[in-house]
Amino acid sequence: MPFPKAIDYHKRGKPLVPNCYGIFYAIISVCYWYVLSFVGVMAEDALALATSVLFGSTMGLIDDMINLRWRYKAFLPIFTALPYMVLKPSDRTTIELLLVGVIDLGSLFFLLLVPILVTVVTNSYNQLGGLNGLESLPGLIVLAGLSIASNNITLTIVPMLCLVFLGYLSYTGKAFIGNVGTFSIGLTLAVYSILMNLKLFLLIALAPYVFNSALILYSNYLLRDRANTMMDDSGHLYAEKTRSLRTLILSRKPMTEHQAVLVITLITAVFTVFAFTALMFT
Repeated sequence: MPFPKAIDYHKRGKPLVPNCYGIFYAIISVCYWYVLSFVGVMAEDALALATSVLFGSTMGLIDDMINLRWRYKAFLPIFTALPYMVLKPSDRTTIELLLVGVIDLGSLFFLLLVPILVTVVTNSYNQLGGLNGLESLPGLIVLAGLSIASNNITLTIVPMLCLVFLGYLSYTGKAFIGNVGTFSIGLTLAVYSILMNLKLFLLIALAPYVFNSALILYSNYLLRDRANTMMDDSGHLYAEKTRSLRTLILSRKPMTEHQAVLVITLITAVFTVFAFTALMFT
């Protein structure tokens, strides 16, 4: 099957690698959720996930095809929240905050909180990428954490298996998942956390992603400078400036691409453990 190809900038010779393999995550996961909905197993939750990810994967695929500018791409996830806002699979409209307690938002939960959470999570997940495996492996860890925290893997077992396979392909440089993949994974995390009332858990687990996005926005709009990752003669990646989480790490210590991916994945795992700790006190 022919797929569009993207340049692997962090390999010698900058080879062309098949892109958009994230479409397999979207298709397989969406079909699985539709089957669950059809047989009546967590039907409303499965339908909410299926419609949201189907909507988001389409937008991600369009972005892969025409390469939208960030000023436009940043607002796409707002529209992917529409299926959840219309379906309203849960009547839960409360949020629970540390040191504050439970707050009932009423209709604002669907009109305000859901679009904001979906947009922040999807964009921040999409921005922390660019290294082989980085778009899949940390997402697998966070989704596994959400599954354990919710004490239910019915909705997530097939998506997690997809991420294992895509993580292998991406980590080994055989294929990229593209924006269609990062959009779909980010939406899965956002919508599932809302369905299972694990919004605070997700925000803590994705703290490295939010920090990365804040650094990038600060660099792009205030410093007018972008994050650059370079490769030396030995194949090690390094950065001269701190403009993102990736360049922050690489500016401290040059390392191979695989090492950088494992470090960021480990950081995500640590914050996922922190999320479990916070869950114990709420």
